[in-house]
Amino acid sequence: MLAFVTSLRHPQNSGDYRRVERLLDDTLKSLLRQDHDDFGIWVVGNREPAHLPRGVHYVDVRFPPPSAKAGPRTGRDAVLLDKGTKLVIGLLAARAAGASHVMFVDADDFVSRRLAGLVAGDPHANGWYVERGWRYNADRAAVRPQRRFHTRCGTAHIVRTDLFGDFADLDVRSSQADLQATLGGRLERLFGSHLHLAADLARAGTPLRPIPFPAALYRLGTGENHSWNGMGGLGRPVTQAIADEFGVEPTPRTAGAVLRAVSPGGAAVRHRVQRLRALTERT
Repeated sequence: MLAFVTSLRHPQNSGDYRRVERLLDDTLKSLLRQDHDDFGIWVVGNREPAHLPRGVHYVDVRFPPPSAKAGPRTGRDAVLLDKGTKLVIGLLAARAAGASHVMFVDADDFVSRRLAGLVAGDPHANGWYVERGWRYNADRAAVRPQRRFHTRCGTAHIVRTDLFGDFADLDVRSSQADLQATLGGRLERLFGSHLHLAADLARAGTPLRPIPFPAALYRLGTGENHSWNGMGGLGRPVTQAIADEFGVEPTPRTAGAVLRAVSPGGAAVRHRVQRLRALTERT
């Protein structure tokens, strides 16, 4: 069974927690569209969402706010601790339910509907990483291809659950202090961050394979992202095929909507203007 595990930020460290819940709802709808039924979904947070679809498991934790600073951008260390400890709790809950593989999913992203079937077709595999995916801006109804996706987004790895280690002294009631004492540096490196997982597993002799199709969609511009990443310039319309694959809305087939999808966003234009000014000043 493939377990999708996601975490919710602490309400204190959110710009608008109702929006966080709405973004989660979109993500859960995407996860639930898997074309193979051998999967489960776990959500870990400090406050249970007002609405969870049937079949989604919620795990409550009493972890403190990661930062005294209100708002979504609390600093890297706070993010790694809060996210990492919650994902470990979700992993423990999923393993207790018999999950063979886990995919950590950011709570505003979308995934391909083919992932549960991928795991079911090779249930003993070490796992996979997302080499190809999409950046997605819902306001523009636009996507942009993203290579080396697993280095840019946390929704990027499917890993056999035993490869994370035994964790015999931990369970879903464990405190953050317990998790830190048991896992040490692995807590932030393998769970808080997505940057090292594929490389570390390869060095351990259990490499992941690239998923042979675009497998995840990285949602941008929500106002609740930890990072400032944007579309990065020109986009593409969301085709019906992409919409069906990930559970998003296609770009309306009007000239205005298509033009908005393909045109660079305001942030990209401003960035390019600033670069041109800087080059002009240097010359």
